Amino acid sequence: MKTLNEMLVNSVEKFKDRPAFKVKKDQKFIAISFPEFYQRVRQFGTGLLELGFQPGDHIGLISENRLEWIISDLAIIGIGAVDVPASGNSYAKDISFKLNHSDSIASILEGEKVLNEYLKISSQLSNIKKLILLEPVTVFSEPEEIPQWAKSTPFQTDGKISKSFYKKVCSIINNNSLYLLVSEKAKFFLDQYLSEHAEELSASLNLAKGEGWEERLWQKIYSVKEGKIGGLPSIYSFSQVEEIGKKLLEKGDLRFVSQAKKAQPDDLITIIYTSGTTSDPKGVMLTHRNIMHNVNNLPKAVGDLNERDRFLSVLPSWHIYERTVEYCTISFGASTAYSKPFKQILLPDLLLEKPTLMCTVPRIWNTLYKGILDKIKKGSSLERWLFYKSLAIAKRYKKARRTLDNTWPLFDRDQFTPEEIAEAQKTVNRLSLPYRIVNKLVFKKIRDTLGGEAKFAISGGGALPEEIDLFFDAVDVLLLEGYGLTETSPVVAGRSQSNPIIFTVGEPIPETAVKIVDKEKHDLEMPHGQLGITMVKGDLVMKGYYKNENKTAEVLKDGWFNTGDLGKKTYNGKYLKIIGRIKDTIVLRGGENVEPQPLEDKLEESLYISMAIVVGQDKPRLGALIVPDFEAIKEYAHHNNISYQDNQDLIKKKEILSLFQQEQKRLISKEHGFQPYETVMGIALLPEEFSLEKGEITDSVKLKRFVIHEHYQKEIDRICGK
Repeated sequence: MKTLNEMLVNSVEKFKDRPAFKVKKDQKFIAISFPEFYQRVRQFGTGLLELGFQPGDHIGLISENRLEWIISDLAIIGIGAVDVPASGNSYAKDISFKLNHSDSIASILEGEKVLNEYLKISSQLSNIKKLILLEPVTVFSEPEEIPQWAKSTPFQTDGKISKSFYKKVCSIINNNSLYLLVSEKAKFFLDQYLSEHAEELSASLNLAKGEGWEERLWQKIYSVKEGKIGGLPSIYSFSQVEEIGKKLLEKGDLRFVSQAKKAQPDDLITIIYTSGTTSDPKGVMLTHRNIMHNVNNLPKAVGDLNERDRFLSVLPSWHIYERTVEYCTISFGASTAYSKPFKQILLPDLLLEKPTLMCTVPRIWNTLYKGILDKIKKGSSLERWLFYKSLAIAKRYKKARRTLDNTWPLFDRDQFTPEEIAEAQKTVNRLSLPYRIVNKLVFKKIRDTLGGEAKFAISGGGALPEEIDLFFDAVDVLLLEGYGLTETSPVVAGRSQSNPIIFTVGEPIPETAVKIVDKEKHDLEMPHGQLGITMVKGDLVMKGYYKNENKTAEVLKDGWFNTGDLGKKTYNGKYLKIIGRIKDTIVLRGGENVEPQPLEDKLEESLYISMAIVVGQDKPRLGALIVPDFEAIKEYAHHNNISYQDNQDLIKKKEILSLFQQEQKRLISKEHGFQPYETVMGIALLPEEFSLEKGEITDSVKLKRFVIHEHYQKEIDRICGK
């Protein structure tokens, strides 16, 4: 299959009796069959054509993962247009940049939160001619005044201002980032209310006279008249566009199917903006050929996948990793159920759906790992002893088993010695029965929290820390770590179900070439086992960066894509290990080169550390900016009778600082394989997490190191020296 359109039609015909997607309603997952799903894609696509959209148009798609996302995506691609996805949690600046730079002429918005951000920069988006809302937004109005894309909320009750309207008005006055949508009647009512109760309202909110709050309030109010928001383009609801398409299809309209068949492998289908950790985001142009390389090759590279599999979606569909996996599940007939990566939602959904497959990021496993250890810590002394004894047995057994199976990676030699193999065989013989016992009695409880039927889980979107890798291997949860980038559609390599080489990202998937080259001389390939820059070649490599020929030329040469990632192959040349980003390398004043990622991964193993960033560029020594796990250190403070007022006060306590100094000495040590110059000499505890709003992290929760360095320069100078 050469296009996504062709793949979709093929799967609908092949798996017509199977569920394609599942959405949660009343605490149950409701299945949507392949034919039902395709019908909705056709309806929405036909509706888009009727609204005047044409092949080649660029359309924003700003939403989190949900059924309407994938319907919108495949409908846009079906009509030959190009979608420009972004997070449903995007801020105004990010939305403005992506829609403007991509030359989008319209945008699909998830709902109220995204619309609120859009309103902040609507005057900067004169190129946007239409908006489509996936879910209705609140408008204070009478029911008969409400447009199809909104839900009516009363502004008055028996002639008095309603509680919800009053509360919203107060929120607008107190928060300059919020907006208010009102009908003409509600606007008139509010004007009358303020003329009579302005002083009363001002006093209740402790507003000073002459503060100008009324003027600011009116600037935040948008009037809805005849189905339009003042100053904004035409607005449609998702269901409205679907209904338009449905009626046309019933009359025999075949435009969508006809247009979808015209697709060619090299047609552009999406522009995805990279995280922008070091500069403005770059628009990655991907074609049918790029995406179909993964769709055709990834399933057979991973393992046993078929139409009976149940996939639980927890990652955002705007990210190419999740998006491509959803395409893959369509291709082999599996179902996709939508969940969220929050434990109060995810854990019940795991038990409800009992997925056989799940795509995740390392943070999910890190959180689960810490949660398990925290629960064990709170148990009885006997329970703690039993768990850690079982874990020690499992780790020794699994390492020996991997030595015999040749699934433990070697970077300095080709194979294990006869003595090592003999010793591993003794360990397996001695621990085989104890391992089977603890695996059934102790570790089964952990697997049951994942639904109990998972064949494996794929981890991507970042490095999986070795301790996390070892732990879940020991408790018999099969994690298949993969590696890729937006520019490679995305998967380059991945562990397979039959050959899961721990601590690596496995083999390159079929029809993909990977080489490791010298950091300076890119035409010089490194010997196996040695570190260098990872280069990739194949149909998975992007067309280029949108409107950025210079950046494209920097990373693409003779068909090879420079990933910018430091990696090395095992000594036999088969398996790939990624170490970090070449741009993240810290060069100390003494000339030592330090890769921060392994240090950060190790620090984040601590139950007391939520996030860590190692710093020290051009400094005499390394330091670490640490965001504590405040729940854990508050519990520590309680047990150790440490009094404090707030988070800021807590992290200043000498006992707390001493705790973190002990943790970093324990973790960053010679025993864990770190060199003396990699020692973290100073730490700074931060009172809050790195923020998307402040530009310190990306939508995909990658650290923007250069921004963090700017924000915390004083702390860095203090802990690393000047």
